[in-house]
Amino acid sequence: MKRMKQMKKMKFLLIAIVLIGAYSCFDDPVEQERIDYTPAREAALLAEYIDTLEDRGFDVDTAAAGIYYVVTKPSDGAYIQAGDSIGLEYIGFIPENGFVFDKSANHYTNGLWKFKYMPGDNLIPGFHAAISLLTEGSEGWFIIPSSLAYGSTGSGAIPPYTTIAFELKLKDIYE
Repeated sequence: MKRMKQMKKMKFLLIAIVLIGAYSCFDDPVEQERIDYTPAREAALLAEYIDTLEDRGFDVDTAAAGIYYVVTKPSDGAYIQAGDSIGLEYIGFIPENGFVFDKSANHYTNGLWKFKYMPGDNLIPGFHAAISLLTEGSEGWFIIPSSLAYGSTGSGAIPPYTTIAFELKLKDIYE
């Protein structure tokens, strides 16, 4: 009886060793999905994204700051001035895969982020550049290279050397 228990334990141990050995031969899915985030990769993807927008009939402009943008709803409203309080709706995403990393609807009443616009505060430079191109009531898409966003380190769900984009709607300026 004791010998049968030992045989069952050895059989179980042998099966476990075989299964572990077989499993270790499979490729690690995480390893397969690793991407080499480099400036060259980002530049190629950025050019491809802009070409795709233009091929779809969008007029992609370039701002002096180095961001790209499409005005989707023009307005004759006023431009933002330093010190203005504004109401802004936004959705931030990664153009490469459409991943939404943030949106005002997740944080603010009625999805409207109200804040005092002060260049040089803790917002990324590309976001400041985007906001400065809006007039009250206007809307647009803003494509921000990593050099004006999270750079070589990334941030949270945003990998290093990753272009990000925002859909922005400047709802109000409260002077």
